[in-house]
Amino acid sequence: MTRGRKTAVFSVVGLFLLLAAVGYCFRGHQGGDAPIQKKSAVPPGTLTGVTYSHTSGMVARADFAITLSPEAILETSYYPALDPDTAEDEEWYHPSTKENVPITAAQWSDVEQIILELYPLMEPIPENRREVKLPPGIEVMDGGDSTSLILTWSTEDGTRSIRYNPPNDRRIHTLIALLEELADPIGREIPRYAPPELSGFYMGQSGALFSKDYSFQFDRGPSVVYGEDAPYILRARFTPSGRKQEIWSDWVVSDEEWDAFTAFAEEIRLEEQPDGSSEKPACTIYYSDGEQQQKKLDQETAKQLRAYFTELALCLLDEQP
Repeated sequence: MTRGRKTAVFSVVGLFLLLAAVGYCFRGHQGGDAPIQKKSAVPPGTLTGVTYSHTSGMVARADFAITLSPEAILETSYYPALDPDTAEDEEWYHPSTKENVPITAAQWSDVEQIILELYPLMEPIPENRREVKLPPGIEVMDGGDSTSLILTWSTEDGTRSIRYNPPNDRRIHTLIALLEELADPIGREIPRYAPPELSGFYMGQSGALFSKDYSFQFDRGPSVVYGEDAPYILRARFTPSGRKQEIWSDWVVSDEEWDAFTAFAEEIRLEEQPDGSSEKPACTIYYSDGEQQQKKLDQETAKQLRAYFTELALCLLDEQP
C-alpha cells in the first residue's frame, strides 16, 4: 500500500471515530443511556395522589380520566352511566366533568389499599422515553387503546410523580372500578380478587459438567385425574450423596408439607429473587391465577432449595412400605 493510500485510510478511520464520539456525546446529552428504573416491592414513600386515564380509539364512551388526592377528586372526565333508550344525544356523546369534589377517608383508603397490593407488580416507565408527537392539526381518530397510570409519592426528597405500566393482574379491575365509582357514583359492584398464591415450584439441572442431573417439581396433581381437591405431588429425580443409583419417583404429600415449603420459600425470600433464567441455577414458580415466573437463583439459595427437596424426598422414600 502506498503512503498516499495509507493516509487516506487513516483519514477515513479518524473521521469515523470522530463521528462516533460526537454521536455518543449527543446521545449522552439526550439521556439515551440513562438507567431504566426497575420495579420494587417497596413504595418510594407515602401515596398522595393518583392519576389514571384510559382512551379508546374504537369503543365509544370508554374514555375516562381522573386525578385523585386523599381529600378530593381534583378533576375527572367521564361518560356517565345512561340508559341508551332514553338518553339525549347531548348527554350521550359528551363527557361530564367535575373538579374539587371531596371524598371520604374510607374512599381514599380503598384506593390506596389496592394500589399498595399491586405495587410490587408495577414497572416504572423510564422518564426519558420518547413519544412521537403529531404535528398541529393532526389527530388520530381510530386506533388502539391507551392507558396511563401516574402515582404521586411523598418521599424524603420531596414529592415525586412516577408513571407506571398497569400490571397484568386482575386486581387492576378493582382499582379502575373504584375510580369510576368515585367519578360517577351509581352503586357499582366492585370486583374483589384475592392476591394470587404460590401454587407450584420447579427446579432442575441437566448436562452439567461437574455435578449430577436432578429435578424437583412440587405442585398439585392434575384435576382430571384427582378431581377438584387434587393433592400435592412431589416429583423428584436425583442421586443421593454417597450413592450411585439415581432415584426417580413421585409421592402424594399432605397439605401440611406444602405449607411447610411455602414457609421455607418465604424464609429464603424465594419470590424476591431476580427474574430471569438465562443463567443457571434457576427455577420456575407458579401462581394460583395461572401466572408463572422464572427466577435466577444465587448459589446459596439454589443450594438450600436442593438440600430441602433432597431431604424431603429421602424422608418420603423411607416412609414407603
